[in-house]
Amino acid sequence: MRVNPGESVTLYSDCAVLFGSHIVWIRNCSHENQPSLVIDPSNMFLETLPRFSLVVNSSSNSYDLHIKNVSVSDEGLYYCAINERNVKTNSEYQNGNMTTRLSVFESVTSHTDNINITSRFPASDCGLCFILLFSVCSVCVLLFSVCLYCLCHKKTTVSASTQTENGYYESEAKVCYASLNTPSMLKKKDVQRSDFSIYTEVQTNRK
Repeated sequence: MRVNPGESVTLYSDCAVLFGSHIVWIRNCSHENQPSLVIDPSNMFLETLPRFSLVVNSSSNSYDLHIKNVSVSDEGLYYCAINERNVKTNSEYQNGNMTTRLSVFESVTSHTDNINITSRFPASDCGLCFILLFSVCSVCVLLFSVCLYCLCHKKTTVSASTQTENGYYESEAKVCYASLNTPSMLKKKDVQRSDFSIYTEVQTNRK
C-alpha cells in the first residue's frame, strides 16, 4: 500500500480476539538500524504513539490499525498478532495470515528545496538575464529588418533596370525606322533631276 505524506491510512486485521487474549500490531522495518515496533493497547493508554490508534472491527471481531499523518518513518511491513494474557515473558505471538507493506511516495521536500535554492539567487542575476534576453531579441529583429530591406531594394533595382532596357530598345527601333526611310527620298529626288536634264538637252539639239 502506497500513500502520500501527511495522509491517514487504516490497516485491516485478520486476527480474531479470543477470550483472555489481546491483539497487537507489529511493524518490521526495512532499515537495519531501526528495530521492530510493537503496537498494543498499552501504548494507546500511555499515548506514547499518538499517531497510532486501534479501531474496532466488528465484522472480524478484531482491531484495525489507524495511522494519522503518515511519514517516511512509518514505512515497513505491518501484521497483526494475538498475545495471550497469561504468558508473562518471552512469549511468542500468534501472527495473522495477512501482511501489509506500507510505503510513502516521494516527499515534496526535495521539490521545495529546489524552489528555495532557486529563490536564493540574487535579483541582480535575474535582471542580467532579462537584459541579455532583450538584447538578443533586439539584434534578431534588426537583422531581420536589414534582410527585408535588402530584398526589397534588390527587387526595385531589377525592375528599374528592366524598364530602362525596354525603353532603350524602343528608341533604337524608332531611329532605325527613320534611317531606313531617308535613302528612298534621296533616290526619288535624283531620278527627277535626271529626267529634267535629258529633256533640256533634246531641245538644244533641235535648234
